[in-house]
Amino acid sequence: MMKNASVQKTENRLFNLYRTVCERENSLSNEAKIVQYGAVLRYLMTFIEQNGGVTYKIYPLIYKIDLKLGDIYYDEGLQNQDNGRYFLAAQYYNQALTYAVNSMQQSRVLSALRDIYYYLDDEEALFHIESAWAVSRENKDKCAAFLLLARNTLQPKFKISFLEGALDAVAGGADNFYEKYQNTLHICSQLIALYELTGEKEKAYKINRMREETLKLLN
Repeated sequence: MMKNASVQKTENRLFNLYRTVCERENSLSNEAKIVQYGAVLRYLMTFIEQNGGVTYKIYPLIYKIDLKLGDIYYDEGLQNQDNGRYFLAAQYYNQALTYAVNSMQQSRVLSALRDIYYYLDDEEALFHIESAWAVSRENKDKCAAFLLLARNTLQPKFKISFLEGALDAVAGGADNFYEKYQNTLHICSQLIALYELTGEKEKAYKINRMREETLKLLN
């Protein structure tokens, strides 16, 4: 879609405003950075609301600013052990995640959010972020990512969810048939035990059937 002259002019002005703040960033205090980048971000969000899908060049800019603001609050949270700063960092990082355009950008944000929710001891938020992190891996790495998360949690409900994710990812994982076979048996055995522990007998039965069918593959 062709942009009209007014939209193009506003877009260029916003880019110039962002560049101006970037150029003076080293001479600004954190508080000044928050104020100035925050102002640019508000202008950008207003522009997006008014122009809808007219331009997508603005989206990467929003990601960059959210990331900068998230980093500022995160660093201050680390330095001062200030939960309020961590919450603000999480707010900007979550918005940055919305505007991330590739897996590298997603990983950058998810890594920071995992640390924040770990520090805040927010198990539910950490679980959702870690799940998103595993899902964002390349297909060949997804199974290993979910298995790593399953090993590192003691909560049965989270361990089950991670193992279910690993089982779903087995098909897209290793090219080696025997490795897929072993991974499937390993995951099924753990899930059966956990389902029985949590009283989910129907799920335990279905996974046990899957395990039995997998065992037949090498018989």
